[in-house]
Amino acid sequence: MKKTGLFVFMLFAIRIAAAQNIVPQIGVGSVLNYTVISTATGQQIPLTLNFISMNDPMKLKWTLTGLGTGSFIIPAKALESGTKMRLEEPMPGTDTQFGDSETIMFISKAAFSDMLKTRQLAINRAKFTVNQTTEALQVNDKPIDVYHAVTANGKVEVWILNNPNMPLICKFKGNPGGIDFDLTHYKE
Repeated sequence: MKKTGLFVFMLFAIRIAAAQNIVPQIGVGSVLNYTVISTATGQQIPLTLNFISMNDPMKLKWTLTGLGTGSFIIPAKALESGTKMRLEEPMPGTDTQFGDSETIMFISKAAFSDMLKTRQLAINRAKFTVNQTTEALQVNDKPIDVYHAVTANGKVEVWILNNPNMPLICKFKGNPGGIDFDLTHYKE
């Protein structure tokens, strides 16, 4: 009887653990694979980001299929308190320098903290209302823990990883800048 009770308890515990959403830890050596979508043409291009350094400056090596490779050089201050997201087609074979207030594919730690307190988020000129979604975003065929934010008109949506150390934007849909993206795979 004790063995049966223990077996049932173990199955129940495993089921609860499996149902929890995952929070990937992003750092040096992490690899992120996105699909970048031009909203004007519908063209989809695979983007790979490799985290080379998290120090000052943060360095991400990018690869865009059909365009080439290069690096994003982002000051550590941008991860701490950046207020703008810079999305533009990078120049292959070069290091693209970011300013202290500019991020790419993530929001700053300060913006994440404010988002948790106020349930509001601003990315460039778009203002969002934030909810911790009960529906997890599927990446690597596993549910990841994200916050879902939507503009007042419902046309722009963003999903942000619930990771205060690296609040990664996992999905951006309806971006007024014309570039949507979706995280399809990651390696911690």
